[in-house]
Amino acid sequence: MQLLNLEQGIFFQMGDGKNWRVVHPDMGAQQITLNHGIHAPGQEFTQHIHDYSEDAIVCVEGGGAIRQGDSYTPITAGETIFVPAGEVHGTKNTTDAPARMISFQGPPDMALYRGERDHKPGESPTPQAGHTSNVQVIDMAKSGPIFGQSCDWRRVISPEKGSKHLSLDYIQLNSGEQFDHLPGNVESVYVLASGKIRVTTSDETHHLEFKDVIFACPDDSFSIAHTGDDVVKLIYCQPTASLV
Repeated sequence: MQLLNLEQGIFFQMGDGKNWRVVHPDMGAQQITLNHGIHAPGQEFTQHIHDYSEDAIVCVEGGGAIRQGDSYTPITAGETIFVPAGEVHGTKNTTDAPARMISFQGPPDMALYRGERDHKPGESPTPQAGHTSNVQVIDMAKSGPIFGQSCDWRRVISPEKGSKHLSLDYIQLNSGEQFDHLPGNVESVYVLASGKIRVTTSDETHHLEFKDVIFACPDDSFSIAHTGDDVVKLIYCQPTASLV
């Protein structure tokens, strides 16, 4: 297990905002990546295509739009954009306040970090005429609940909903609630979108807050418990199967 922070990743150039790669192959991840971006009003994350990777973009704060050519679909905090491989997509802050977004890719797309997706103005790919978009905008809090959990746990993206490589869940913890992360066969990532938590392993305890990240390897096990006064909101993402 590695404990990270959204604003302590490695900067990469993509459009005119600030972008960091937080979980990526250079820090040990093999199956999934996590990126973080902050965009001022009017700034844009360049339109591009992932040839093989699926993309799950979560609006954490503020809002804007998912752009596909001349089409702009509004997004706001608490919503996730699911982008299948091969779909043209970018994001733009169309509001008058800063926007914070995170995105997961599976499998990792290293071309993004090499600058190959950062097209010059006017040179970005656009959807073909007559193309019907398969991009989905999903309200995480209204996604289907996963019953039997000790907290409010919702499945946002899954193979049952059309994905091939990514699964993304929205977890909400109230006072006194907690759950266990058990070993599995894939890597996974938790992003703390609000509140404070206590993370306990067999030999140590950590206290995390907004913008902190847990990168879990397949054999890791730990518990996550609500602390503090605010509702805890967690974004949990993992590949649907080993991609190595």
